[in-house]
Amino acid sequence: MVQFRKDNILDRLVIVNDSSSEVEGEGNRDDHNVGTCIYCPGNEHLTKPAVLVLVQKEGIVRRLSDTEDNRIDDWCVRVVPSSNPLVSISANGTYSNKPFYSEPAYGYHYLLVASREHCRPSYIPAEQWSNVLVALQDRVKWLYMQKGVSYVAVYMDYDASSGWHPNLNIVTFPYMPPLIEQEVESINRYINEAGLCPICNIVSMEDKSPRHLVSIENFTALCPWAPTYPYEFWIVPKRHGIQLLRMTQKEIDELATMLRVMLGGLYTALGDVRFSMIVHASSEKSRKQLHWHIEVHPRLVDKHGLEDGFGVHFLSVSPEYAASKLSVASRRELAKLVGIT
Repeated sequence: MVQFRKDNILDRLVIVNDSSSEVEGEGNRDDHNVGTCIYCPGNEHLTKPAVLVLVQKEGIVRRLSDTEDNRIDDWCVRVVPSSNPLVSISANGTYSNKPFYSEPAYGYHYLLVASREHCRPSYIPAEQWSNVLVALQDRVKWLYMQKGVSYVAVYMDYDASSGWHPNLNIVTFPYMPPLIEQEVESINRYINEAGLCPICNIVSMEDKSPRHLVSIENFTALCPWAPTYPYEFWIVPKRHGIQLLRMTQKEIDELATMLRVMLGGLYTALGDVRFSMIVHASSEKSRKQLHWHIEVHPRLVDKHGLEDGFGVHFLSVSPEYAASKLSVASRRELAKLVGIT
């Protein structure tokens, strides 16, 4: 039985497998049956039926889905139920009260397979990132229409050592995750006091700062003033918005370009480093605002006691130095993409 538990002092949310067997997150690992990757083309029958399949032919993208008897094999993006779900719509169990609060870990967990090939995320072309974002929009929109879903979390964990299909995890929660709730509360307090969005303000103030990386018409990339991770960077829409669901096709294509440029720049600057990519966004079921953005956290060092015990982060690399390396690399990626050598 998998449970949500809340820390009885900090109200921190934890997912606990309350049984003798282990439950692994999807993470960076492809599942294998006797050495066979279940996400590779030709092995579609080894996963549960895909709830969404994008098929691209002659420049036209069709949205389809598998059935038990028919698996679509000419896909460019697949969204399948996770084979190692962190939450489940069949979750059952009991509720317990504070100070030892717990409840069944109810929710949906999908894996969006972003490439037919085992490759680095930096190798995915911008056109394919556009397909990934279209599929992501579709699934997130559907999930927010389901009962028991208050927040849809989207993230990628990449580790080169896993021999890996680039993928995104899509996990739902019956309430807003604590860190997102804290961010939402801080932003709305700032809006009420100052009359403007703090992230909109950051976008304008960082435009010519030493932490600025790359800008195109509707998006900018920057290293934050007080990062949590060395070489952390954000991709932020210039237009104020609370959810990626609001993106137009033009904005989707631009964000796809930014993902290709920035992940390519990260690889060029630092090599094949582990990283997490997280979408920070408001809930579609909340009136409170969070200017949505994507955060990329390179995992160059393990956490130490100061971070784990006190929540104080130490970085041996300033965001200004990180930006000096990342901006050169990402601008070169952008120049190559638009045909400037």
